[in-house]
Amino acid sequence: MFREKVRRPEPSGLSRDRLERPLLDEAGPSVGLLLAPAGSGKTTLLAQVAATRLRPTAWYRARPEDRSEDALVRHVTEALSVVLPTALAASTTVDELILATEQGVPGPVQLIVDDVHELAGSPAEAALERFLEFRPRHLRLLLGSRRPLGLNTPRLIVSGDLLELDSDDLRFRSWEVEELFRSVYRQPLSPEAAAALTRRTGGWAAGLQLFHLATMGKSSTERIRAATELGGRSRLVRAYLTRNVLAGLAPQRRRFLLITSALGRLTGPLCDELLEQTGSAGVLEELEALQFFTTSTDDGATYRYHQVLQTHLEGLLIDELGAAASREIHERSANLLEKAGHPREAMRAYALADDWAAVARLLQDGNAVGHDWVEHSGLPDDDPWLALARARRLFRSGSVSAAVAAYRDAEALLDDPDFQARCANERAQAEVWLPQPPAQASVRRIGQAIRQALTRWPGPASSDPLAAGSIALLGGRFDAAQELLTLVAADSSLKSASRLWAAIAVVVTDLALGNWSHAEVPLEEIALSAELDELPWLARVARGLQAAVLLATRPEDWRPDGCASMVDDCVRDGDRWGSLLMATFIGAAQLKADNDQAATHWLGRAATEAAALEARALQTWALALAAVAMARQRHPDAAAQLAEAESLIRSAAVPGPRRLLDHARQLAETTRTVELPTRLQTLGGFRLEINGQEVEWPPLRPRARALLLLLAINPGKDLHRERLIDALWPDAPPEAGTHRLQVAASNVRQCLTAIGLSDQAVQRNGDAYRLVLPDAWIDLLEFERQLRKARRSGTLADWSGVLDLYVGELLPEVGAAEWVLAERDRYRLAAADAAVQVAGLAEDAQALRAAHRAVELDPLRDSSWLLLADLQADQGDPTAAAATRREHTRICAELAVSPPGRPGRDG
Repeated sequence: MFREKVRRPEPSGLSRDRLERPLLDEAGPSVGLLLAPAGSGKTTLLAQVAATRLRPTAWYRARPEDRSEDALVRHVTEALSVVLPTALAASTTVDELILATEQGVPGPVQLIVDDVHELAGSPAEAALERFLEFRPRHLRLLLGSRRPLGLNTPRLIVSGDLLELDSDDLRFRSWEVEELFRSVYRQPLSPEAAAALTRRTGGWAAGLQLFHLATMGKSSTERIRAATELGGRSRLVRAYLTRNVLAGLAPQRRRFLLITSALGRLTGPLCDELLEQTGSAGVLEELEALQFFTTSTDDGATYRYHQVLQTHLEGLLIDELGAAASREIHERSANLLEKAGHPREAMRAYALADDWAAVARLLQDGNAVGHDWVEHSGLPDDDPWLALARARRLFRSGSVSAAVAAYRDAEALLDDPDFQARCANERAQAEVWLPQPPAQASVRRIGQAIRQALTRWPGPASSDPLAAGSIALLGGRFDAAQELLTLVAADSSLKSASRLWAAIAVVVTDLALGNWSHAEVPLEEIALSAELDELPWLARVARGLQAAVLLATRPEDWRPDGCASMVDDCVRDGDRWGSLLMATFIGAAQLKADNDQAATHWLGRAATEAAALEARALQTWALALAAVAMARQRHPDAAAQLAEAESLIRSAAVPGPRRLLDHARQLAETTRTVELPTRLQTLGGFRLEINGQEVEWPPLRPRARALLLLLAINPGKDLHRERLIDALWPDAPPEAGTHRLQVAASNVRQCLTAIGLSDQAVQRNGDAYRLVLPDAWIDLLEFERQLRKARRSGTLADWSGVLDLYVGELLPEVGAAEWVLAERDRYRLAAADAAVQVAGLAEDAQALRAAHRAVELDPLRDSSWLLLADLQADQGDPTAAAATRREHTRICAELAVSPPGRPGRDG
């Protein structure tokens, strides 16, 4: 053990010249002090300095048992004797040691004493101070310590005899991190990944080493991704902090760290108010002086915990005090931070307290609103707790797919099992509502029971009254549903979300039973309660149902456009279930108001959305209601609609819509069936219909499918072989590319033949291929035809026709494939032109909707922003107009251009 203390460690890690040079400078101070927390790289740097061989270097690592003067003297004597030609004379006091070094150290020698903090407050520390003062000056000393020493360091600094390096000096810069992983670990990181890793660890040496250990053997892509995901709750980081940092703290000091971590920005008064005590300023000063992962960049005005420690403490806060107590502490912290004028930190604390009304208020004060509140707030997007809060907000707003992705992102930011389990559990609840939900092991959750009933009627039996009432409503048992759901809505012991959903369902049962009068009143109360309880999706559904009721009972010319805009909002936010329910509500309301053509449109849209979401129970209701509307119009497709609805009802076994179908069948007796042509759609997604039925595609390999899609967006056009090969097989040699193209074309022909098309649908003309669909309706050809017509006529009807045909971007399912980008932009910009024309020609709500769409389709077009702002101002909404102009100015600032002047609607 004695020999181990004086054995010099082998050098390792990255040699950093900016740190080594001042410690080796012969003309510099003769004493160097490395003062930094555990894991900052003190020992590594000292070992690298010792290995330079510029002078003999002795090494002594202090231990807790070395706190006597005699122990210190013996170890220093032994350490120096190892590197001197002749062993030093034995000494028992520091004065004897000083005399021995004067006589026995003939030339420049360096003594390194590591872990000096182990001697703090002991006779050994006092002896070390005396040795520093009276030793021979050709004996240089380097000291490493986690905490400040009881030495007269100010006198040494003033005299120019002390060089001190702290944690900020020792932290790795991003370029050093990049060099460390390239030259030392032999696992290169990109500059972007190195910068992200530096930011996540604060350049903390131990954090970088732990990351390296955690990613050994992983691929470059996995390491780069992990560099952006390392957090304070990493297993390795957590174990290191617990073992080396928090374990030895007194209980009151540990509580101080735990509670005040909720603030983020620390000051004495803020900590005093949060903890309801005094003296916090002194504690913060002490923590910084002790180098306890606490820093101040403004001379003690404010402090922050190191990011790694901060994240670790936030996890401990939930683990040890529970989620409810953690939310309460964050709420109090947010209030204090907001009063103290720190909105950014207050917003983060409000988010972690789940107080979204306060987050929205602060965002609105800063002129930023919407789902992307993290982006607008300037808060980091790699904060795991904020990522979880964002996922929860997205789910509560109905953006299910985005919420599931956000839960996965949050889960990936920390490898703590508890945090990951929390994310996974909440994600599972959201995944239930995906278009293709994963198989669930049980139906304990109410949502699972309802979702399974929507997908495969009647689903598993449920003893929960909310689930049982909802399932009864879907099955058309309205009296039973109303009885069950009324009890749930009145049960104050249940969560607000359950009670409000039951209240909405009660109103739906009333409407189904024919009671439409005054239904808007309870819906207003439900919407207000949902907004107060931060349940935005339930508020949206209640508002949508209320608008539908008013559409049927108090018709006004503007109401249909208002309802349509609510559906557009759902589509914009990715709320597919909200879009489905709204379309169903609007269609039912139009049917109630005898507007059969509008009812057919909305109910058809609802049926399509329900099919996409695998909500077969709702799909049957939408189809049955649409069949009634079409039969009342004597629509030529009424019989086909009726047959489709009957087929689905038989397969889904949903009993409720049967009475509607009986009524529709009586109305449709004189209706004849007209066969629909082949329809090819690529805007908004690839879709092929034959005789009114969407094609279910046989299996097709990815490259063959890509070939089909590439031909589909160029209907009737010859595409040369070289163009196809460059697009789909860019790295293939010419002969191999040609062979693969021929095989893929053959596969596409077989696939089209299998679904009932001609085997000549894909034709070869020399070295070119084309897709030929005689007599088919093709959306891109129709779009081009309508665009030419609109440019000739300039009428509102023709421009609206162009805009109606643009139902979404070209082939969104292929992502950023190079072969689609140019055409995708061309159609998008053409649709944006149409939207501008409609906005300039239309009036009121239609003009405003078109201007909004123009901005969404082409946000870089100045005239669209100015037109939207003018329309908002003209229609009496100056607040919205001001917000539009601010957003336009922000985008111009990002592009480093000046906003142009404001032309009128005719400009």
